[in-house]
Parts: sequence; C-alpha cells; structure tokens
Amino acid sequence: MAEVIQLEFFKRKQAATRGFKSWSKRFDDKLDEQTRLSDLADNTLLFLISPGDQNIFALYELVMGVKNLGIASDFFQLDKAEKMEVIDISIYVLDQLRFESMRRLDWLESGAGQPLPIVELVEQYPLLKELGPASIPTFNESHPKYQVYRELPELERETFLRKQIPEAINAFGKRLQD
Repeated sequence: MAEVIQLEFFKRKQAATRGFKSWSKRFDDKLDEQTRLSDLADNTLLFLISPGDQNIFALYELVMGVKNLGIASDFFQLDKAEKMEVIDISIYVLDQLRFESMRRLDWLESGAGQPLPIVELVEQYPLLKELGPASIPTFNESHPKYQVYRELPELERETFLRKQIPEAINAFGKRLQD
C-alpha cells in the first residue's frame, strides 16, 4: 500500500513540475504539487484573471503540463477531444482563480475557498465539474449588492455572481496599484 501512495505522490509531483514549468519562469511564486489558489501572489493572480491571450495560454500551459500533453505551443497539434479538454479545464481553473480574487476582495464568504491544490483541480476536473452549482461560492453579506443577490432565485445567483467578475478584476487590479 505504501508503494501505491508513493507512486501517486511521485506522479503528482511530476505533473506539478510539468504544469508549473513556464509559470516558475514567469512568476516569483513557489509552485509545487501542494500549491493552492490561495497561495498565489496577488500579482500572479491578477495576471491570470486578466482578459487576454497571455493568461489563457498560461492556463493551457498548466493544463497541458499536468495532463502530459506537451507545451502551449503544441495546443494546435492536439486532436479535437484533447483541445476541448484543455479548454474546458482551463476555463474551470480560470473561474476558480476569479473566485479567489473575489474572496481576497471579501466579496465572497471567507470559508468558500478552493481547498484543493491547483494540480488536483486539473487532475480531478471530471469529478469537480459534476458538482455544478454546488461548487459556486456565495456572496458575502457585507458586499453592497448582497441584498440583490439574496433576493434572486437560487438558479439566477450563479449568473449574477459571474456578472460581477469584470468589476472584481478591475477592483482587484486597482487594489494592487494602491
């Protein structure tokens, strides 16, 4: 049994090394198989949540490295199913990163943080996506729009929360400039 655990640890460590290879060059963060979203520096988080090609390719690099599919420049050589998987997982991780920025702004309930290491978010995506709305964090009562959020039907709350993302990115960036 100990050998199985050791093998899983070794595989996860290798996946993290591959997944974070380009991130380690780009960011000053200590990145390994235990790194969680909450461990990322604010500047790193801002880069990753900001709109643009640079951040999405950084996410592709992460996903492709963890999944052992090559580097971001290999993306266009992947077959259609692999491309869709990389895109789906990247979008999921991007959502989690954006929720993390909202947590740091105290817009979301503090206990709503993503407990899994980043590498596991990628590896366990098939299981995590099945959680659906149960994995969507909730607005913090102290947020000025909380009352509007609270009065919405349950099914509309996720949409409302997601509509706050552009404002959150701007507020997070502004917070770093101050």
